[in-house]
Amino acid sequence: MGKLFAEEKTSQEMTKKVKEWWNANPFTYLMDNKEIVPDWAFFRNIDRKIIKWMPWAQKGYPLLSNVIDYSQLKGKKVLDIAVGTGWTTENLVRAGAHVTAIDLTPQAVELTKKRLELNHVTAEQVMVADAQELPFADATFDYVLAFGCLMHMPNTQKAIDEIYRVLKPGGRSAAMMYYKHSLHWWYYIYLGKGILRGKLLSMTPQELSNRYTDGAYEKGNQLTKFYSKKEIHELFKKFSDCHIEIYDTTTPVDTFPHRYLPLGSFLPKQIKQWIVCYLGQTIWVDVRK
Repeated sequence: MGKLFAEEKTSQEMTKKVKEWWNANPFTYLMDNKEIVPDWAFFRNIDRKIIKWMPWAQKGYPLLSNVIDYSQLKGKKVLDIAVGTGWTTENLVRAGAHVTAIDLTPQAVELTKKRLELNHVTAEQVMVADAQELPFADATFDYVLAFGCLMHMPNTQKAIDEIYRVLKPGGRSAAMMYYKHSLHWWYYIYLGKGILRGKLLSMTPQELSNRYTDGAYEKGNQLTKFYSKKEIHELFKKFSDCHIEIYDTTTPVDTFPHRYLPLGSFLPKQIKQWIVCYLGQTIWVDVRK
């Protein structure tokens, strides 16, 4: 009992740190101007970054249309977890879904409300909530989206179990997470930063992940986890169906072995696309309850 309480307390303390960090550093996709001015141009610039950095996810609007079948969400109850600047919420609302949007941070909630207001669309609810302890009844939602957030949570398994709980039988969920066996992790972080630059002499592999992923421009965030396919299947083992795809831009290949010696850029486009389907940083998870 003592060990369990200690682990729970540690998780709560880390959740507090994660919340404070992301509230102070909302994910704006490396906008040139760090000052947040939440006007129409600010949000559309974020959209342009998403289209550029994630060409696998969409060719244009709606965002994520290559991996989410929006036609199946019209009239459905949808939960959007970790809304960030609200772009996922807006696209879900425009699809005709009844969207409840949550985020751990008040900053993200306010940005999302502002984005929806500027674009004259309305969600059912936009609120501060912790995905590790969802404030909703069992079997509430038809679909749950958790884009780019589960790998930043201290208790990822608990959050996934909560998603399972609030989904209706037959409901679906999708998540974007980070892939452990990727060029980004093994080559650029572990080898490049950890070994060649000697960072592993003073940092653990987990600390390297925190430092050189999201928020690298701010000396890293509080927690970022990478997962193998086997670990993903274990995390989502309660679900009856779990489908995984690996995605990325070709940038990790184009800049291989170094941005000043980009030999990978000479490879045919088809080969580069094939490589990132196996060694990309993004792992897209689609599950059914």
